[in-house]
Amino acid sequence: MPQKKELAGKVAIVTGGASGIGRAIVRAMASEGAKITIADINIKSARKVADEIKKLGEGSIAVRTDVSNSQDVYHMVEETLRQFGRVSILVNVAGVRSAPSVREVSEEEWDRVIDINLKGTFLCCKAVVEHMIAKKYGRIVNFSSGQWFRPVGAAAYAASKGGIISLSKSLATEVAGYGVNVNVVVPGFTDTPMTRSVFPSDEVFQTIVDSPALLGSGIAPLTGRIAKPEDIANFVMLLFMPAFDHVTGQTLHVNGGSLMW
Repeated sequence: MPQKKELAGKVAIVTGGASGIGRAIVRAMASEGAKITIADINIKSARKVADEIKKLGEGSIAVRTDVSNSQDVYHMVEETLRQFGRVSILVNVAGVRSAPSVREVSEEEWDRVIDINLKGTFLCCKAVVEHMIAKKYGRIVNFSSGQWFRPVGAAAYAASKGGIISLSKSLATEVAGYGVNVNVVVPGFTDTPMTRSVFPSDEVFQTIVDSPALLGSGIAPLTGRIAKPEDIANFVMLLFMPAFDHVTGQTLHVNGGSLMW
């Protein structure tokens, strides 16, 4: 007999699911039988990922979603419920990075980053949580960054990621008695399009990654390599397994030892 898939019968929404860590999570969840809404502002890429999932034999839809816009977020949830009938899991990966310091960041840039990263996470959580409570089951995974703990410039980004941790702890406290778990994953230096975009070219990125100087930079993993999106996705999958039902309200670092907490 074929082995039952761990997420058979579960329905997930993954924001930022069209690339990088989000795409890896979508693929990992689909391989375990989940039906998935790929919510991303880049609808063309989201549809490509949805097609990949359909080839694996699982249901998926792509929904263009600006997570900073409440109408977009509620439309995303409505489409998921219309197509699949429930929302079991929410993974909030969508986000933007911003480099300016407190003294340099403009009000407009501050608002943009906070709106997408922090407000977007809030809106998505709020849009699904009552449905999860009614079903007495839900798993929410939000994404932060090591810069919440060790900021290096990037004032708006660090503030938004710190806010996500506080928001998640508050929500975990509110819903703990209803079968809904809320946790935060903090990935370390990971090879994603967002990470690569910080560097002037892929060649420069690879030079930095391969440089011995990286070992003294404070971002180098003790494992000797930077993470791939699949490394983060494999950890996130654990939070959906029955063995981890007692884990909620936690901030979980996945960084190969570059930041110990």
